[in-house]
Amino acid sequence: MVRRLSYYTVVVVALVGCHLTLWCVPEGSCQEISDADIAAQIHAYKAQLAADSTQIETRLQLAKAYLRIAAYTEAAEAYQQLIAAVEAAPHSEISAEAYYGLGLAYTGLEAFEDAVAAYQQAITYRPDWAYSHAALASAYANMHRYTEALDVYKVAVKLDPTDEMIHHQLGNVYSKRGKNAAAIRHQQQAIAIAPAFAAAHYQLGLLYAQEKQWSQAITSYRTAYEYDATLVEALYNLAQAHLRTGDTTAAREQMALFEKQKAALTPLSQLRGALQRTQETKDRAQILANIGRLYLKNGLYEKAVWEYQKALGMDVTLVPAHNGIGIAYTMLERYPEAVAAQQKALALQPDFAQAYAGLGLVYFRQNKLEPALEHYRHAVVLEPDFLDAHLKIGAILRKQRRYAAALDTYRTVVRLKPDDPEIHHNLGICYARQAKSDLAAARRYAEAAIRLNPKVASYYNTLALIDFRRGDYLQAEKAIRKALQLDSENPNYQQGLKQISGKLAAE
Repeated sequence: MVRRLSYYTVVVVALVGCHLTLWCVPEGSCQEISDADIAAQIHAYKAQLAADSTQIETRLQLAKAYLRIAAYTEAAEAYQQLIAAVEAAPHSEISAEAYYGLGLAYTGLEAFEDAVAAYQQAITYRPDWAYSHAALASAYANMHRYTEALDVYKVAVKLDPTDEMIHHQLGNVYSKRGKNAAAIRHQQQAIAIAPAFAAAHYQLGLLYAQEKQWSQAITSYRTAYEYDATLVEALYNLAQAHLRTGDTTAAREQMALFEKQKAALTPLSQLRGALQRTQETKDRAQILANIGRLYLKNGLYEKAVWEYQKALGMDVTLVPAHNGIGIAYTMLERYPEAVAAQQKALALQPDFAQAYAGLGLVYFRQNKLEPALEHYRHAVVLEPDFLDAHLKIGAILRKQRRYAAALDTYRTVVRLKPDDPEIHHNLGICYARQAKSDLAAARRYAEAAIRLNPKVASYYNTLALIDFRRGDYLQAEKAIRKALQLDSENPNYQQGLKQISGKLAAE
């Protein structure tokens, strides 16, 4: 059974940049909202309100959706409109939720005094709801008013002792007050409720380190990183803990990993920082699209989808976001959604070459080579120097064994990127396999690929095949043995060596 997350937990975690797939209203009835729906739902809610502005539930759902995609300015406005709509006949449940949501929006905008006032209003309508108290305490903590935060968190945890985020944040405040034993106890309770709660494991590691309990600190830091690989600070502190225990080898290993992971995450951290400093909606949408692109580049396709959806929730006209989400859907094999996304991009910008290439990728991944070829060719007509589109055209033509046509494509491509070893390798293959093969030219290009990158086994294998066809079995043997040095378990290379050795033996 999946444990449902509270409304408070979902939104507070969202405020610190995490992605969850459930939205839970305070009453506990959860509505599943997939990432693919959020931008469309915002559009639908706005259309419904334009037709009938009295729809209280729709206005509430719109405000929640804005909050979920971190559109805090829009969320604050939507909650204010909701409050105005119920002002004539206040309803304790809706009014409490409206002021609570307004407080969360103000928290996202770092307007903590306004957030405190909103949370206090929420509490007057529903004093037994733990999450308004917890959110109020969080606002106090953000203003370094730890005594007030501690008092209010104690109320929250009594009202709901089963929420891991409340225990975690209460533990953080106890830590700020120098009460480590209480802090440790509440982080442990958070972990007991949610064993994969990485932030609680990390904070527990910090607390154990303060107490010089190094083995417990090492275990906590390691567990935190295992559950959340973006917590690179855990690696740094893990290295320091190993150093304190005298294990310099482990300390060096963890520090090296920290430096590597930190460098990989720096662009993401910079974008997150820019997002936090930016309030203009269209600018925030562009930053979110850039975050999506970074996730896409690193192969984190689900995360990319979510960031692109948030961007589109703020600005549905953002063409690169439609294109990016289409590529992410393609890599997730969600092909109908991928096509729809690229078509939206083209509806907004008909000459957008990347969208045609995106459609080409959809069909290429499904081995539908003719429509893929058509779309990639359209892309290069619009953007003649579009390298990736040219490369895909070459790959399709090679798959179709149209080697002469592929040669023409790769000759164009090599002028765009003369130092790319893979392009030279493909030229070698095409020269070798066309109807009237030119093995001398094929060999020159295969050797060029090896010069540019001598650590790729397939390049040596191609050279071996070319030399085998030329009848130069000694050179072929030399090349295939080099391929086997780089990839000793490859059965094709092993078979190739047998064939070449057979020819040499026959001589």
